[in-house]
Amino acid sequence: MTARESPATALDAAIERVVGDLTVLHHDHLSGLLPPERAALAAAHRDLATAEGAVAYHRNALMRLSSGSYPVDAPLLDRLRRTVHDLAQATAARDRLQEGVAAALEEVKAAAPAAAPADEELTPRDFAALLSLAGGGTMREHLLTHRVSVRTVQGRLIELPAFQRLEAQGLVTRDTSRALTVGQPVTLTDTGRTALLGTRRPPAMATPAPARPAGAWPTPARHH
Repeated sequence: MTARESPATALDAAIERVVGDLTVLHHDHLSGLLPPERAALAAAHRDLATAEGAVAYHRNALMRLSSGSYPVDAPLLDRLRRTVHDLAQATAARDRLQEGVAAALEEVKAAAPAAAPADEELTPRDFAALLSLAGGGTMREHLLTHRVSVRTVQGRLIELPAFQRLEAQGLVTRDTSRALTVGQPVTLTDTGRTALLGTRRPPAMATPAPARPAGAWPTPARHH
């Protein structure tokens, strides 16, 4: 069951501000693509949506019974009492789950990677992946195999672990408002563009000092 097929919850907007589209969140959860904190949030939200459905069911039953379509007698009053009781229980369960979703959302916020320090070095392989994505790319899930891949606009395949490291460091971002099966556009963040300008370079070999020509006067020693 996806978020769009489920009743809306009171926390949907707050969740989407943090993780993006809820349909994508649940799809990624089913595909096993989420880190632990987001997976826990997706599972808690799924349970909350089910609880909201139970509240809606009992509320509609109460509205039906009190619509005036039934004669007011002892059986009707008994059904009304049972329905009110069921509605109260469903609401209490929904409220408990809502607290759990709120707590899971805070865990996701706390686990969000901070922007990597400007002087943190990239490995040559990750730097090459970042350079390849400078013009953009796409993350897509294959409809049949469900394998996820990242390709640049030139068609070069980026290793998924390398992309995930770049994403965790805040160097690249993807449009999670689109489904993975359609393709999520990938772009560099401001931090990623800064990395390509030289603030974060892969480790390089030290350049040796040029040798003095034969017969050159020695460099005088510096006095401190």
